[in-house]
Amino acid sequence: MTGVSKPKSKFLMLLKNDFLASARVISLFYIALVLLLGLFGVCVFLQRGDFLSAEILSKVSSLHNATIAITIIVSFMLIFVTFFFVVYDFFKSLFGPQGYLSFTLPVSSNQLLGSKVIVYGGWLVLSYIVFMFTGGFLLNYTADVVIGEEKISFVESLMGLLGDFPSMTQLIAYAVYVTVLFFVMILSFVSIIYFAITLSHVRILQKHSLLASIPIFIATAIVFIAVAFKMSDVVNFVMIFNDDYTLSFGLLESGYIVTSQYAGMKITPIFVFIILDVGMFFLTSYIMHKKVNLK
Repeated sequence: MTGVSKPKSKFLMLLKNDFLASARVISLFYIALVLLLGLFGVCVFLQRGDFLSAEILSKVSSLHNATIAITIIVSFMLIFVTFFFVVYDFFKSLFGPQGYLSFTLPVSSNQLLGSKVIVYGGWLVLSYIVFMFTGGFLLNYTADVVIGEEKISFVESLMGLLGDFPSMTQLIAYAVYVTVLFFVMILSFVSIIYFAITLSHVRILQKHSLLASIPIFIATAIVFIAVAFKMSDVVNFVMIFNDDYTLSFGLLESGYIVTSQYAGMKITPIFVFIILDVGMFFLTSYIMHKKVNLK
């Protein structure tokens, strides 16, 4: 009996091609990170041994400290390199010389746009996780080994004497909140750019698409930010860090505020940005399908 193989999904093939195209450059930064972390591990091993002279050990220590700083910088740059390819590949593959080929593929506009969002959104999430893990690990290592726990405890005690400062745990929670908000805003930034580039290629704007995309982007970004943060005046959903190091979530009634010691964090803008991103995805897809005029 001869079996008949099912045809491969064109969308999966599109995902595969987008991933391979993006990995050619982005993966180089991950390789650089692995090499730097390997060098960091070698330096730690050499410093813990007793077989090096004081002069060589001093050089290894300098290399060790430089490796920590460079690794954090490279992991941070990885986010922006990924973001650059989010924009560059979208324009090149859909509205550049490859545009005709892309739009003649047997996939829908939702799939064309979805492939970009999934692949580059995945790269952005991965780069964000790598940065947080690498930075957190190296900063904790620096605090514990290079600076020392005694000095950190002394600084915390001094801060307590100087005033009502948030605890270190509260500061870490707030830093995570700001980072999440920052990352969600970056994703919104990407969706706005995709929308601006797409809308600038409708027939009436086609001749000046590059110039048209700039005011479209600025206007849309202003609307995004205004709606996201103004919604907190309507529905002020907050996260509060309690004295017992637990988190509380709830709606803050009008006229009430959260005192600084509880590190109140507004959650409403994060949800609004996500909702706007979903709406922007389908609007951009519709314009790609119905309104775009390829050069």
